[in-house]
Amino acid sequence: MTARRAFDPATRLGIAALVLLLLAACVLSIYTYDQLRDLRAASDRTRSQLMAQSLSVRISHAVESGIPLRGLVGVEALFQQRMASQPDIHAVALVLPDGKVLWEVTRDAAAAGATAEAPVQVRGASVATLRLALRDSGAAAFARATAALLLPAIGVLALLAYLAARFSQAQGIELRNHAAWRARRAIAQGRYDNTVVLPQRRGFDLRVQQLGHAVREVHEGLVRVRRLIASLRQTEPQHARRERLDQLLAKAEAHDRFAEHGIAQVRVVAAEAQAFWIALLVALSALALQTLWLRSLHLQGETPWQWQGLAPATAASLAAFFVAGTAAWSVTRWRRWPAPTVVLPACIALLATAMACASGLPASLPWTFAMAAGAWHGLVVGAVLAACQAVEHVPRTRPEYAHARPRWRAATWSAWTVAAVWLGPALGSLALDALGMLQGAYALLLPAVCAGFFVVRWNGPRSPWRSRTGVHGNALPAAARPAADRTRALGQSGAAGLLLGLALAAHALGQPPIWAPLLGLGVAAGLFLRGRMPSPSILTAVAAVATLLALAIASGWLPTGWYLQDAALVLAALLTGVALGRLARTAEGQGRLPELSAAQWAAMGLGAVVASGALGAHLHGGWPLLAAALLLLVCSRHAQRAAGSAVRAGGHHAP
Repeated sequence: MTARRAFDPATRLGIAALVLLLLAACVLSIYTYDQLRDLRAASDRTRSQLMAQSLSVRISHAVESGIPLRGLVGVEALFQQRMASQPDIHAVALVLPDGKVLWEVTRDAAAAGATAEAPVQVRGASVATLRLALRDSGAAAFARATAALLLPAIGVLALLAYLAARFSQAQGIELRNHAAWRARRAIAQGRYDNTVVLPQRRGFDLRVQQLGHAVREVHEGLVRVRRLIASLRQTEPQHARRERLDQLLAKAEAHDRFAEHGIAQVRVVAAEAQAFWIALLVALSALALQTLWLRSLHLQGETPWQWQGLAPATAASLAAFFVAGTAAWSVTRWRRWPAPTVVLPACIALLATAMACASGLPASLPWTFAMAAGAWHGLVVGAVLAACQAVEHVPRTRPEYAHARPRWRAATWSAWTVAAVWLGPALGSLALDALGMLQGAYALLLPAVCAGFFVVRWNGPRSPWRSRTGVHGNALPAAARPAADRTRALGQSGAAGLLLGLALAAHALGQPPIWAPLLGLGVAAGLFLRGRMPSPSILTAVAAVATLLALAIASGWLPTGWYLQDAALVLAALLTGVALGRLARTAEGQGRLPELSAAQWAAMGLGAVVASGALGAHLHGGWPLLAAALLLLVCSRHAQRAAGSAVRAGGHHAP
């Protein structure tokens, strides 16, 4: 039996961060619950008493106007209206002095908490008693409220720590190990025609440099042998000895194992990891600032940001975002611009949004500035993603570069997916809650500032970041894609767009679902974990069933509690995220055609607009999650059929 493969350091760091943050949150929550128990109980008694007195006064006015108490009409409707406006109310009843209940409205079968009674008086005499009970504010309710507050923060910090550790590992030890392995393999094979070079090498790890010096010394020795034999051939009068010298030289060269003139340099670069990190940081800042902008307008209440479950302003801003993003993507893909001249101005452009948010500019013309901010952020994200994808493909198109291992396939698209489906909107909402509008806007610039710093640092001589964007310089011809692969890529983009629209609308309206962190963590797990997992079709099928169960509970078809509904949505979100992450690894790698990439942008934009505008946040995210799971199920079935056809035909499909 083979030993079980241990987790890599980045995964261990992410798990440790998640566990430690959860333990700290549990300890803090228990301590807070114990300290505030008496204060919370007194507050519940006071609130219930005030609510009961308010209702009893309204009924007293109706009875004093001459209407008999038993002949009042609309009392139950009044109770239901008050319960709809006050979710904490558990039950309301009107009781006669003899104990008979005239009207009673109860929300559900859950336990009742603080109870208050207020008399219904007519000319100083009590004719009835209004009894009002609040929901139980015990440990379960406190745990639910605390989880809704702390889980997003814990998920954001743990996921950022994991992604940062993965990037540091790929840019550091994995890059140096692969370069050293590549150099050792070439020496073992007797190849001395090239040397492996590391950009921005570190003085504490000189393995690659020492191997390169060894190869150069062998090459220089061969050059001296060539010069010596050439000199001897000119002075040697016998033809047989000259042929012997030629044979010795041919044996030393060993069938083109040495370079003819100079040794070629192969630069091993972590271009995919670098492109992932830059795309993640810029997309994170842009989406977080967009969420901050929309939620600040919603809190100010200047416009009807939510009407009967709809979020039209969020949908309009997302439409502007994806229209501008598609245009910026297409233009950057076809123009030959240096990658730093695209990324650095984009990072600076986000400063304008932060300054506008901090100055309170969104409140002056809410709808206009919401769409303008969406278009501005779309231009930034579209241009940066196109530049990062060009850098990502440099080792594939230029022979003097080599990819570091392990490969980060579809790095740019994966970074955009991770930031879009949850991380960016969650970070914007947390920044507004924790720091406020002014400090939050400037704090969200830190990822973009870090991206600009890294690009300036990596933009050295012969760096992949010195390359230019544009498909005209692609040395490899673009392969034609089957219709099934096109459909699969569009379906994956549509599912990611649905989840983006749900996340942005929910966080902009201040109603993020409690299971949203599991969606982001699932996407990261599907992208990076290499262990054995069920196929995406099984994952999405189980997610669809769990979402249907949650929707049935929310609609009242199944008489169970909220805990089962939340558990079903948590399971569905986690499995949907894992399936999306596994499928997104191949979406960009197969979609090399620029017009197809623009089509994927359009599909994602359509899904985002539909999820944020038409499906609404009042359904707890069930319908967008179900639609995304079904789309991914169809995509995974297409992928399995394509793989089976390739195996039967004896060919290979794209990794």
